[in-house]
Amino acid sequence: MAAAALTAFHILVRATVAAGISEDPQPGRLIERVVCKNNPEQSYALYLPSTYSATRKWPLIAAFDPAARGGLPVERFKEAAERYGYIVCGSHNSRNGPLRPSADAAKAMLTDVAARFAIDEKRVYLTGFSGGARAATGIALWLSGSVTGVIGCGAGFAEGVNVTSSLPFVYYGTVGTDDFNYAEMKQLDRALEQARVAHHVAVFEGGHDWAPSEECVRAIEWIELQAIKSGSRSRDESLVDRLFTIAQNRATADESAGRVFEAYLQYAAITGDFNGLRDIGDLEKKTASLRDSKAVRQALARDRDQETEQLRRSKEIFDLRANAQRWNSDPSTQEPFLNDLKRILSDLKRKSEAKENSPERSLARRILNQFTIAEFEQSMGLLRARRYDLAASNLAIAAKVMPDNWRVFYNLACAYALGGDKRRAIEALTRSVQNGFASVSALESDHQLDALRDEPGFKTIVESLRHKQ
Repeated sequence: MAAAALTAFHILVRATVAAGISEDPQPGRLIERVVCKNNPEQSYALYLPSTYSATRKWPLIAAFDPAARGGLPVERFKEAAERYGYIVCGSHNSRNGPLRPSADAAKAMLTDVAARFAIDEKRVYLTGFSGGARAATGIALWLSGSVTGVIGCGAGFAEGVNVTSSLPFVYYGTVGTDDFNYAEMKQLDRALEQARVAHHVAVFEGGHDWAPSEECVRAIEWIELQAIKSGSRSRDESLVDRLFTIAQNRATADESAGRVFEAYLQYAAITGDFNGLRDIGDLEKKTASLRDSKAVRQALARDRDQETEQLRRSKEIFDLRANAQRWNSDPSTQEPFLNDLKRILSDLKRKSEAKENSPERSLARRILNQFTIAEFEQSMGLLRARRYDLAASNLAIAAKVMPDNWRVFYNLACAYALGGDKRRAIEALTRSVQNGFASVSALESDHQLDALRDEPGFKTIVESLRHKQ
């Protein structure tokens, strides 16, 4: 299957270049929706650099979002694409779940892009966020040999994709300081280092999200360096000099400011990223010296301790959550588990809201985010399976332990509405609004709430939100 997909993709690319196809490319702006010619059920967002012309080949970035938001990654990569001359497309069909639908979306999107535009078949890259990042690595292996690199945001490899020295693509990873997958990405960084795979894992200030635009620029710059190393891009000494100087300036700035651990990470990255492009002998010595320093050894130990602590605390709260669900039919037996869960979550919330940025604050945010996302995914899965009573029951528990979370109450309203309990649906929706929900357009377009359209309480909520706009 992989060989057939690979052959078809390469044939399309070669035919496109030979024919000089450039059907209304509309360069320089984000195109929200392009419908695949041979598969109209599939579509994608697109950005062509303003200098696009079918007379030359262009590197491609194909993006996969866990919620089929194809325009979001294209928007994030648009600045980098314009600066370095990349075509970017983002699937509107790929989403969290089994890999096959995302693989089908990738095949349709890549085939369509290759038929419309002049793609450099030696420089095809995939990117994804969260479940989309896992899909990107799985698809990269499926198309083994035709995908040059993967940019993974907020999650590691797909299940069954192992880190080995024979990995057929280079890898750039990004993760937020408060992302619940932070520990996973740090572990992946170590595994790739041990396997001697060309890689870079960057950390940005933030949570579980696509990398910000400035980090996307850095990802593409790293990709450019790898392309120069491999010979798939012409050598550009001025570009290498500029990126080398920027990287060194970042490292020396951290060192001068006393951020020893951050400086060590920067120097270590430079030695790997510019190996073979510049003389890095002195930088390797600097990296080794910092690695042996007390500050760096303590920071590395702290990182490992935090990874262990996140696993322990997460297991604790999920065990309590499971016990509360198990005894859901008996409130008196359920209450002790709920009280413990409330206490722990309240403590984590207090730490997560600290004004000062600290490892403790980041750890609390990671654990809370992990719990919140798990609750959301479980409830969405039950709603899609039409198990409305169970979804409502589980969300009611979540509402008890997260009484100020508008998303929990919104989902609870949907579960009640779909299950036919209009009174409780209105009550939950009211609590959602009280906790911060304010989107009139979402209320008017969400089919899960159709049963409430004619209810006076629903109309009152919509009108009150309109007046606040």
